[in-house]
Amino acid sequence: MTTIKFFKKAMVGTAALATVFALAGCGKQSASSSDSSSSSSSSVRSSESKASKAYRTANKLIQNHDYEGAYEQLNNLNDHTAQTEALADDLQSYMDAEKAYKNGDYDSAKNNLKSQKSTSTAMRNAYADLQDKVSSAKGSDKTSAASSSVQTNNNATATTTKNSSQQEVANQAASDATSDNVVQQFANKMGFSGSQGYQIIPTGKTGNVYKFEVRQNNSDNTVANLIGIYQYNSQTGAVTKIA
Repeated sequence: MTTIKFFKKAMVGTAALATVFALAGCGKQSASSSDSSSSSSSSVRSSESKASKAYRTANKLIQNHDYEGAYEQLNNLNDHTAQTEALADDLQSYMDAEKAYKNGDYDSAKNNLKSQKSTSTAMRNAYADLQDKVSSAKGSDKTSAASSSVQTNNNATATTTKNSSQQEVANQAASDATSDNVVQQFANKMGFSGSQGYQIIPTGKTGNVYKFEVRQNNSDNTVANLIGIYQYNSQTGAVTKIA
């Protein structure tokens, strides 16, 4: 009887001890899980802090026009946020556009500045400034091309006048003999408005019948393409296209 009581007490003691070890194990596991979670959270906060710092620094460098320095700040990040990645893309596009602008490739520069991914105000201002420069440069190019075309035409006219043939002299005489009123009548009848870049050149005249060469300038006003050659009777208003 005494022996039985001893074994019962021993079994109860063993069960209690097992429970203590089990609880201790749960405590360690819980503590380990908590430490792991805390470490992960700390790592995320650290990454976000570095990205935020790099983003702020990059914006300051952009305001000072140091675009390569700003790009380097973002490019050195190991972990990007959506914000830093978008700004890095914008900087790359800006630097490509600036290089194209300096090389006179204004179309490529304009294409690189079409869209901005980030919400950076400094980057938006930089884009706007460069877009203005590109637009101004393109406008200057068109003016220069037009001036060059006029100068070329003047030189050609001078050379032609100097070495003019009998036909050219006849054309000049026809032009002198054609009144502005007749040219305007012909233009109105055919719908050749001057605002659309049409040029009406008198090339001959026989009585009331005038011969006109009609050309139209291209969009850059650098080439005048032949539309046709017409005969116009100023008395009857009849028009015949002969070429």
